[in-house]
Amino acid sequence: MKSLQAFLKNKNMLIRIILSYLLVGLLVIAVLTFVIASKVSRNLTEQINRSTDTAIEQSYNTANILLTSTFTNFGSLFNGPEIQMSFYNMDFNTSELGRIGNKLYELTSTNPLIHSIYLLNDQKKLAFSSLSTVKSFDDFYDPDVRHLLASMQPNRSNIFYPRHIDYAIYDRKYEMNVISLVFPNAAGKEANGAMVLNLDQHTLQSMVMNGAQSGLFESMILNKQGTVITHSTNEMINTNLTEESYVQSINNSPTPKGTFEFKKEGRNYRVSYIKSESLGWTFIGLIDYESLLSEVRETQKFILTVTGCLLLIVLLVGGFFTKWIYGPIHRLLAKVNHSSGGNNKPQGESELDVIGRTFFYLDHQIQDLQLSVQDYRSAKRQEVLRLLTSGGWSNEEEMARKLARVGIEFVYQRYVVCLLRLDAYRQLLATYKQSDIALLRYAISNIAVEVSSNRMPAVCFDSGDDGIAMIVNVHENAELEPHLTEMLQDIQDNVIRFLHLSVSIAVGSESLRLSEIECSREAAKLASTYRIISGNGAIIHSGIEKSREPLQDSQVSAIEKQITDQLKLGDMASIREAFASFLAYTRQATPDEMMLSLTQLLISTARTAKAMTMPISTGSIMDIGGLMAALNQRETLEEIEAWYLDVCEQAIGSRDLQSQQKNKWIVDKIILYIHEHYADSNLTVESLVEVGGLSMNYMRKVFKEIAGQSITSYLSEYRFAKAKELLVETDLPANKIGEMVGMENTNYFYVSFKKHCGKTPDHYRKQHKFAFLDDKGIKE
Repeated sequence: MKSLQAFLKNKNMLIRIILSYLLVGLLVIAVLTFVIASKVSRNLTEQINRSTDTAIEQSYNTANILLTSTFTNFGSLFNGPEIQMSFYNMDFNTSELGRIGNKLYELTSTNPLIHSIYLLNDQKKLAFSSLSTVKSFDDFYDPDVRHLLASMQPNRSNIFYPRHIDYAIYDRKYEMNVISLVFPNAAGKEANGAMVLNLDQHTLQSMVMNGAQSGLFESMILNKQGTVITHSTNEMINTNLTEESYVQSINNSPTPKGTFEFKKEGRNYRVSYIKSESLGWTFIGLIDYESLLSEVRETQKFILTVTGCLLLIVLLVGGFFTKWIYGPIHRLLAKVNHSSGGNNKPQGESELDVIGRTFFYLDHQIQDLQLSVQDYRSAKRQEVLRLLTSGGWSNEEEMARKLARVGIEFVYQRYVVCLLRLDAYRQLLATYKQSDIALLRYAISNIAVEVSSNRMPAVCFDSGDDGIAMIVNVHENAELEPHLTEMLQDIQDNVIRFLHLSVSIAVGSESLRLSEIECSREAAKLASTYRIISGNGAIIHSGIEKSREPLQDSQVSAIEKQITDQLKLGDMASIREAFASFLAYTRQATPDEMMLSLTQLLISTARTAKAMTMPISTGSIMDIGGLMAALNQRETLEEIEAWYLDVCEQAIGSRDLQSQQKNKWIVDKIILYIHEHYADSNLTVESLVEVGGLSMNYMRKVFKEIAGQSITSYLSEYRFAKAKELLVETDLPANKIGEMVGMENTNYFYVSFKKHCGKTPDHYRKQHKFAFLDDKGIKE
């Protein structure tokens, strides 16, 4: 027992593998069995339900067509001369009897459903039959039909009566189930005979129930009395099923067709039915779900047999793979135990624990070793490359050995240092963390090394901020500039493609010795400052400064004055044109000289903007320290141009807003002065302009823009408005009112008032005085 427990504890990994295979196999088998059995059961049940519904529908349609056509055809033949002769003749000769007999035989042979036809003459008590000669009622071989006729009400037809016949005619035995269709013949209210069609139930059943014969369900037809007319089981014919619960449910249902389920004696059944109003019959399909599911159970047994075989296969395959997997693991465990001498294994530790502990230890050891080596090599590599490009060394052989120790070996004695700078670096700093920026620089370095590997081998290292230094080892026979430029363009294209970033590249001078690499880097560093002129994504070679030309102070000052003059006038179109000329002229200089000119322009712009407006409105945007900081953040002339024009637009907008506010205050002051001094006859436009403190033309322009009308019109309208008030509210003479509103000349007042109001002052008073008094009285 102890050995078994020890085996289970020590070999739990083996046991887990075996159990995992068994569990997976059993799970697959269980799911497969459940899914297949459920699917088969559901599909079979649905198929039988559909078959039953379809069969009942077909039975209903067939019976409706057969019986309706039979009733219609024989209903029309019922009024034929031979038929009616059998009802009304009192005496029959041989010829008439022959005609009637032949007619009945003819009618019987036209329809396979008809077993026989009777013509019953109640007055003469005679019975004509298609099976024999005429008989008296007392001698007639089918006495039940007389009782059937006696129980019928007059003038009723289309009545089906299921019954059993048992008689012999001319030594021929007739015992069968028939359905009698009776056509009564009446004279007034009294029946004097009837035509009886005896339909063969067996023939009717085979025709009506065609397609409904199935061992999985019962199909039947019931009449209104609940008697079985046809049934898939012959023994059920003529049985009355009125007491059956499902028949009662069908009879009580208001719907002409439907389905439902019920239980009987612990068994589940499904019923599908259709009621025929024209026939008075009910077509029923009855499914015994227990019999149905017996086939499903047989199917399930088959599936379980198959799954048992699958389980056996799973066990065999699982055993094979267990041995295959566990064998190497067992050998590994033996080596681990042997290497540790078997003394370091904790008590009760399983094989899985031993492997997990061993792998965990080895994984950490490998990770630590990799990190240590990687960090050391990376840091050492960066240190050696920075030393190489900084020039802080003297022995080329010693430097070559240091490079070799960090895995760097230059094949050719031609070197070029390139500086790759991230464009839009300020935006990147605002978007990403420093660690993310470092990853971007690392990715760019990898792209550069990968692209150059098949052309001119290169090594890269991080030079801080937005820069990556790349030392290119140029083939001795290669043309430097065209091949290098093509390679650098490919690096830029791949950076855009994979990182969606733009880089500018500055190319240093060519070096033929390791000691000259420092000079190449300084040349690349100087060339990188020209990005502000060349723009983002540029490749700048070290000889670019040779094409620079010095700036003329007078020319710079002239363009600068032109810009500030246009700034005072607020003409942005002219400012934009003049600044474009400024940039076009200064871009020919070195970056330092160009930035000096831009700084001087900014100082002049700030001074001009502050002189144009009050300090409080432009102090924030025209602070020279802030402007200089913003200028230094721009990387290209295109960015500087857009930013500078925006600064000018803000200065002009601030001046215009302040000017509008000042003009509004002046106009309000003049309007207030008019309201207070309108009665002064000496009040003129000139005096009002003096109140505003502006020039005549500018004052007129400002007043009309803000007030919407000229000063003269406003003064006149205000005086006439006051005159109208005095004319209506007082009894003062019109000439006195003219003086009170600043118009001392009576004739001028009359003429001007009539021109303004369309009527004389007296006429205006008469027209509006009464309305004013009425309004005043109403208010009081």
